[in-house]
Amino acid sequence: MDLTYRADRDPLVPPGGIDHHVADLSATIAADVPLATVQAQLARHGQWIPIDGDPRLPVGQLVETNSSGPLRLGYGHWRDLLLGAQFTNGRGQLITAGGRTVKNVAGYDLTKFMVGQRGVFGRLVTVTTRTYKRPAGAVLATFAPQPKLIHHLLPSPQRPQWALLTGKALLCGYVGDERTLSYYSNTLPEWRPAQLAKRTLEQDIAHRAELWDGDFRASVPPAKVMEFVEHARPTDWAADAAFGIVMGRAADAGAVRDAAGRLSGSVTFAVDIDGVARPWYAAPAAPQRELLERLKRSFDPDNTLAPLPWQRDRIA
Repeated sequence: MDLTYRADRDPLVPPGGIDHHVADLSATIAADVPLATVQAQLARHGQWIPIDGDPRLPVGQLVETNSSGPLRLGYGHWRDLLLGAQFTNGRGQLITAGGRTVKNVAGYDLTKFMVGQRGVFGRLVTVTTRTYKRPAGAVLATFAPQPKLIHHLLPSPQRPQWALLTGKALLCGYVGDERTLSYYSNTLPEWRPAQLAKRTLEQDIAHRAELWDGDFRASVPPAKVMEFVEHARPTDWAADAAFGIVMGRAADAGAVRDAAGRLSGSVTFAVDIDGVARPWYAAPAAPQRELLERLKRSFDPDNTLAPLPWQRDRIA
């Protein structure tokens, strides 16, 4: 890969800065700005970024770790939301990819390449993302813990914006304006929920944050979520059953690893080092590893950025 650079370019916004393009429903944000600060500023104009994540963390870190959460069912994750990004490569050169336009097909789509790369290929400086009208509130429908129900809801007019399966219930969340919430409140009883409750957007966000937590994250076929839970025996868990993602706390890490492997899935454990939870990664198969190492050398010829995950045991 041959990367070209534009010299002496400045970041689109300075550190700590937010340029909110209200009419365009987009915002350019410095990577060091906490998500809570971003949401507060967008809320002044009735907008938000529909992303779950620790509100204390900077958006750059959330993008680099691909932290999006259950709301991706309704809105997508960072790869769907980002329109552009600026990052520095291993030689400190500023690379600009994408922009404020929704359609941008010039050259490599390096913006999406920055999602989930954990500083291996570059360090984010700014991101440009779509914004959405801020919901007026939320509705929570609580069903019996039936994993198959979500697949019946998805193609229906009652498709939720997020859904989490636990050992006690299937929780389906709906957000929108008052008219939309009224529609859901009037039509969801057809699906016979055990409980239907209206609540604030803040309550909805806090509830998801409480549920979507744990010391492991497993990815298995969606139809095999309950089989995974049965064999993994976590002490506490919640599953995004539509995507087959399970977050939980492991009573036996070996059992969790074996359960994921049995179903051709994968699992990432958080390791506590100096009071900070850090993930553990294994090397991919040789062809994928070789490709990633070639990309690493292209972006970071001086080897000054974060190493590839399998090149050391633990990374931040």
